[in-house]
Amino acid sequence: MSTRVPTYPPKVVSLFPWIGSAFNLVFTPSTFFARCRAQYGPVFKLLAGGRNIVVVTSADALSGVAFADHRVLSSHIQHYDHFRALCSDSSLHPRIYDTIAQKIFPVLDRRMSKRTLGELTPPFAQLVLDKLKLFSGRPEVSLTRSLTEPLYVGANGVLFGSRFPQDTYEDFFMLLKSLPKRLCRRPFWSFPSSRALDRLLQRITHYLKGANPATDDKLASSFTAIFREHDIPVEVAAPSVLLIMSSLHQNTVNVIFWLFAWLLADPSALSAVRGEIDKAIREDFGNFQTFIAEANPDKLDSPSFALLNSAILETMRLTSVQTGVRLAASDVDIKDGGKILPILKGEYVVLDPRGAHLDKNMYPNCDKFVVGRFVESEYRGDLAATAGYPYFALGAGKHVCKGRFLAIYEIKVLAVIYLSLFDITPVGRGEGPSSTWEPPKPSAQSVGTIHPMEDVLVRLRPRSVL
Repeated sequence: MSTRVPTYPPKVVSLFPWIGSAFNLVFTPSTFFARCRAQYGPVFKLLAGGRNIVVVTSADALSGVAFADHRVLSSHIQHYDHFRALCSDSSLHPRIYDTIAQKIFPVLDRRMSKRTLGELTPPFAQLVLDKLKLFSGRPEVSLTRSLTEPLYVGANGVLFGSRFPQDTYEDFFMLLKSLPKRLCRRPFWSFPSSRALDRLLQRITHYLKGANPATDDKLASSFTAIFREHDIPVEVAAPSVLLIMSSLHQNTVNVIFWLFAWLLADPSALSAVRGEIDKAIREDFGNFQTFIAEANPDKLDSPSFALLNSAILETMRLTSVQTGVRLAASDVDIKDGGKILPILKGEYVVLDPRGAHLDKNMYPNCDKFVVGRFVESEYRGDLAATAGYPYFALGAGKHVCKGRFLAIYEIKVLAVIYLSLFDITPVGRGEGPSSTWEPPKPSAQSVGTIHPMEDVLVRLRPRSVL
């Protein structure tokens, strides 16, 4: 047991012993952290339910924690929080962790690497197009659903195969909506989300049990083979698949929503992005159908989509909140600029990049969506534009997001298809260039990425591209 009593970081004052700031942490984590940053600075310590939690939001401290030895600052607690949120049987958690870390991740890591994504992005584009066409002709549609259902169908289709049950969208997003409450350990969450979880696990179980290498397509066969080859029981395999789905979608769906919401709130930015897309399709692909067939990473990651790429990176910067939790296995010192941040054995560390991402010294107009912020004078590639900036939206160090390239290409493809197919107007905006519209407010319960407080209805007017 350590006997050091450090004076840094400052401690958040609380009236309640042991309980500390638990209620704020559980019910309004993102706004609570914002208030603490304003009062105590970019690094602070709080007490919650008997746990000492160090919250790091400065660029130096975030880098120090992200690149620390994983045996000293372990991320296992973060994984097990997700297991607990989606699988109530704690006796299965060690086997689920082993299945995901040792069996599934190596396969998905290869499948989602930048050099092999070219096999996935064209079929993803076709699945997205097929689903988006179904929204045409409706007087008003949900912006959330018209963006996230094609994303859900496309990503699941290219990773899990054509036999995967795509009609699970509503249950999955009912569950996803409850995830911040589950991860923050709220004592109760909605009964409908629990029923949705049960139905999802049943459908995934049926998908796994129905695997047939002789008749399944290549993707489905290779994915379900993981479980057959390692003799993994279905009660472990099904929640493992659901956890992969959650990791795949939970942040991407919020990023794509806010990308479109902020573009809709800035008609000049929307016009510039659409103009870039139209020009790229005309000059780089020849026509829209060729884009669908040839939407590979090399062509998506070209200077022709520099403004769209910047808009995606900017949205990720503004939407990222708590991105990780570590548990200190021993005392460790982390450099934080000119200071030393002591983290004691048994303390938890929460990585919150919002402080670094809203550093006005690094990001002028730091709280504004600036569509061209990451446009370079000489385009160098998708993530290269963030070099020199404190940027942690996709993780860092050993725990950098394994699906980061897939996520960026998914959003690019969906944005290109959506803005090529439709002129989009939010319901409630008046006519004329001077009319204004405000996006919804962010939820104080956001975890991982900012969640919107409410949906947006939009009108879609088909464009002549098909």
